[in-house]
Amino acid sequence: MRRTFLSLMAAALVLGCAGIAGAQTSRIAGVVRDETGSPIRGAIVHGEMAGGTSFSLTAATDDRGRFIFVVSRSGDWMLTFEAPGFSPTTLPTTVRLGGVPPNLDVKLERQENPEASGVMAGIDIRQLTSQLTTAAAMLDEGLYDQAIAAYRDIRTKAPSLTLVNLQLGNAYLMKKAYPEAESAFQDILKADAADANGMFAMGRVKEAEGNTAEARDWFQKAAAADAYWTRPLMKLATLAGASGDKAAAGKYLAKVIEIDPASPDAVQAAAMQKQLQ
Repeated sequence: MRRTFLSLMAAALVLGCAGIAGAQTSRIAGVVRDETGSPIRGAIVHGEMAGGTSFSLTAATDDRGRFIFVVSRSGDWMLTFEAPGFSPTTLPTTVRLGGVPPNLDVKLERQENPEASGVMAGIDIRQLTSQLTTAAAMLDEGLYDQAIAAYRDIRTKAPSLTLVNLQLGNAYLMKKAYPEAESAFQDILKADAADANGMFAMGRVKEAEGNTAEARDWFQKAAAADAYWTRPLMKLATLAGASGDKAAAGKYLAKVIEIDPASPDAVQAAAMQKQLQ
């Protein structure tokens, strides 16, 4: 299935992230939806900490409409949500280390021709949509060299959209150009060392290279960075099962079912649990 512009913009998009320091952290998480309640993929979320600081974070929702910021200090935040085709929305939230992390459910209102603003200011949304859709079609059709060229061109024209590094890395990975794929995924982690999608992508590269130990490390990091994401856990279960560690595989599968019992991953996890018995 061909990807749309919003489905392309994954959580790996991080447009400007301050470093994370300190042992104690919390998070700001949530889901961004449209007027029907469906998740919006690629909604840009920009957070600024109040109090005259310059501390800010910018990310985008993944294919489940989710976003997560890992923060290392208590304080009040203003979060701005925007996506092509929707009116921007700004909401306040408060983070207290050691307290219950904010978990937001945000609904954006559709707008016919919204003016690009914030990190999207100055970008022709319609043209960008067309370019991303064309590049995605090339990737779907196995035209990896053409897709790579298209994504590199998009990255030059819209350098703030580091989501392109994820798609560029995927194209290299499918082409089995592993060093180039790793370089693209590392660019994601340079923008945000705690980005779960970047970590997961690195695990996929190492898995493809046959480096099971490093792949496992990256998948574990991705699972720790996003406690609500089942894909890294499924990868860890598969790797554990392949190595003969049925106990570890079973624990990962049980965690998948616990996190999201109605998901396709949970259905697959239940089937895999039966195979382990």
